[in-house]
Amino acid sequence: MHKDPMKENRRQFPLVIITFVNMCLFGFMNSMRGVSFPLIKNNFNVSYSDMGLMSALISVTAVIICITAGLYMNRFGLKKTVITAFCFIILGAGSLHFASFFWMAAGLYLVLQTGFSFFEISLNGTGVRVFTKKSALMLNMLHFCYGLGAIGGPRFMGLMVNRVSMRWQDVYTLSLVPVLVLLGITLAIRFPGREEAAATEEKPSFWIALKEPMVWLFGLIMGVASAIEGCSVAWSGFYLHDVYGLDPSTTGAVFVSAFYVLYTISRFSSGFIIEKIGYLKSVLVSSAAIVVLFIAAFSLGRTGIYLLPVVGFFVAIMWPTALAISVGVFKERAQTVSSAMISIAFITNGLVQYGFGLSNNFLGAAWGYRSCVLYSIILGVLLLLLKRRNRAESQSIR
Repeated sequence: MHKDPMKENRRQFPLVIITFVNMCLFGFMNSMRGVSFPLIKNNFNVSYSDMGLMSALISVTAVIICITAGLYMNRFGLKKTVITAFCFIILGAGSLHFASFFWMAAGLYLVLQTGFSFFEISLNGTGVRVFTKKSALMLNMLHFCYGLGAIGGPRFMGLMVNRVSMRWQDVYTLSLVPVLVLLGITLAIRFPGREEAAATEEKPSFWIALKEPMVWLFGLIMGVASAIEGCSVAWSGFYLHDVYGLDPSTTGAVFVSAFYVLYTISRFSSGFIIEKIGYLKSVLVSSAAIVVLFIAAFSLGRTGIYLLPVVGFFVAIMWPTALAISVGVFKERAQTVSSAMISIAFITNGLVQYGFGLSNNFLGAAWGYRSCVLYSIILGVLLLLLKRRNRAESQSIR
């Protein structure tokens, strides 16, 4: 049955808006850890080892729950997956108010992380399902919304703790106000039904999707790109301090801020350019730019550190544009395979992050960050492989 495009657009408009706003909420809530984690350490007087173990548990939980959420979304649909994310966030953030010792707080934060992982799968799944036209523009805008929310989260936590003298636990409780409001709005929004998804002839399960080489290729591309992004934030402070003796709380903070300013600008503006020159060409050019920037920056020594934040502009487009390319490759199956790709990406990211740590341990303090050159080249090779498979299989990748 032929659908009226204008009527379809009007029907999906509320869903697009609430998905953007929910992504802002996701960024807002998730980024508060940048302030709350040091407060947790001081509040409970625990060691860096304990905090490291907590971070490791969060990472493991993120991977496991992303896989679980992918299976859940495939079984119950988009709307129930989004609502489940809200429920875990409400349970985790609300329960943190009662955290009286460190491991209780850590356990409750894992509940909160479960909600974040369900958000990760469901919001990206909604994006690839709904944004079938101008996918790169819309998905980059969607992830721009995450960055917009992430700017406000740490500021809100810091303001409430320093100016209003609230406990960090109570700030999470206060943040439930927008969570509950958006939950109510989300419940009223119509999502694509499971009956619509069932109408497509080829809708593989999560496990069947994992058997497809292209799913693994996309997951590896997204995971390596995410790891380069994470390294630029997590390992740059060690590099600036251990190699050049710069203060991570001043120079390091400015570095990370500059990285994310360029990162957010890219997410907002690059979608228009990507739609003009093509999706695959855009990520290939960006990967080449990342390699050149890293090599130039590390070759120039101290002067080169000013080039490193520019990587943020180019790496920002990788994740959403890879998702946009997958929409063209998998078409109606994109929603299901997106959860499989994101799960692979999370695992890849964790393994590469571990690789950065090994580089620092065995090669010296400078080489964790410098190994980004190697992983940037690997990213380029993976993208070239995607281009080659596209030609071989005559798939429609812009």
